[in-house]
Amino acid sequence: MHSRTRSLTRRALALGASVALMVGLAACGSDSSAGSGTANVTDPELQKLVEAAQEEGTLTLYGVPDEAVLQALGDRFTELYGVEVEPVRLVSADLSQRFSSEADSGAPASDAILLTHSPFFGDALDKDWLTPVSDAGIPDHPGDYPEEYLERDGDIPIVSLVQTSMVYNTDAVSQAPTSWKAYADPAYRGKLAIADPATSPANLAFWQLMRDEYGDDFLRAIAANNPSWQNSAVPGTQAVAAGEAVLGHPGVEAIVRNLRDSGAPVDTTVPGPSTGPEIALGLTANSEHPNAAKLFAHFVLSEEGSTLLAEESGAGSPYGTNLTEGFARPEPVSAEQEKAITQLLGTE
Repeated sequence: MHSRTRSLTRRALALGASVALMVGLAACGSDSSAGSGTANVTDPELQKLVEAAQEEGTLTLYGVPDEAVLQALGDRFTELYGVEVEPVRLVSADLSQRFSSEADSGAPASDAILLTHSPFFGDALDKDWLTPVSDAGIPDHPGDYPEEYLERDGDIPIVSLVQTSMVYNTDAVSQAPTSWKAYADPAYRGKLAIADPATSPANLAFWQLMRDEYGDDFLRAIAANNPSWQNSAVPGTQAVAAGEAVLGHPGVEAIVRNLRDSGAPVDTTVPGPSTGPEIALGLTANSEHPNAAKLFAHFVLSEEGSTLLAEESGAGSPYGTNLTEGFARPEPVSAEQEKAITQLLGTE
């Protein structure tokens, strides 16, 4: 669908939801439920927030999930609350740099962000670039939200758990590899596309898990296979889909699914213990649409919004959807461990 058509569609959805909300309020009075045919808002505090968000009209959402995932999440939010969503999708490094530059200049363009959990969040909170979610007054939050996914005393909620998988070219590999050790198989020398471990704390956590599981010689053998080091999962996955590589790392299910649906010979597998990046929610301080951001936080932290994000992305939800056995939350990697990983893999 062309971007102009999508925009018009979203505007129609927003207008329809907004009109339905006003009609419902007029017919039922202030104590009645707000929303369109799908949003049933009975809590007065939430109703007031919905009205304030509709006054703002728009939410600018920065995110690292695949564009189709952000679009689906935004479309459902618009359908429920009559607030249009403008998604901006970038990889973690580019998104954090863009957000930081805008915030530092005093001209933030985003209202909310979905970004890989990293020290960025603590720094941004300390610099007052982000509003602590625990202090934002999100209706019904924390409610039943799993406490273990509320970092920094609730200031930083984890909303998505992206299990690391192996990407492989189905034309070149007849059966999915059954072990991560495939990366060290000499048969794949010159045929690996792997994200540089330093591009993500979660990547470092994965390789430390591999050291713990298989030993340092495993990483040395991967280095001997002369991988093509990438700056994120996206170009590595595209290289595998194009046949430029046979195996890739890490796999992001939403990216692979889009390529596979377009006919590319690519698939994913999780051949053993795994960890992966966690995506956290941030609310931009001094944003143009703060009420829309708070309403979006209410939505994505609810079981409905969290489950939708999990189903569209293939990642895990803190409420349990798509969480697989053997998944370990990423542990912090020390500077000494990082140095060892980069030396062993030859990326220093």
